[in-house]
Amino acid sequence: MRPYHVIPVVPALALVFMPFLPFVNTDSLWLGLPRMMVWGGAWCVGLTVALLAAESLMARDATDEERQ
Repeated sequence: MRPYHVIPVVPALALVFMPFLPFVNTDSLWLGLPRMMVWGGAWCVGLTVALLAAESLMARDATDEERQ
């Protein structure tokens, strides 16, 4: 398993464990929205960035293998 496969795991785990985190699963608001909505939206954006980073690292690794 390459290290770039681990990059998207952190945001994915944050989304999976979102209902079980006590500081996220409450009635209060962040930025005028429910905490779970803000948490989920932020980690969805983070997951998109992580997938982009993993894809670029995979492409770079494939290019390096072709050169050798």
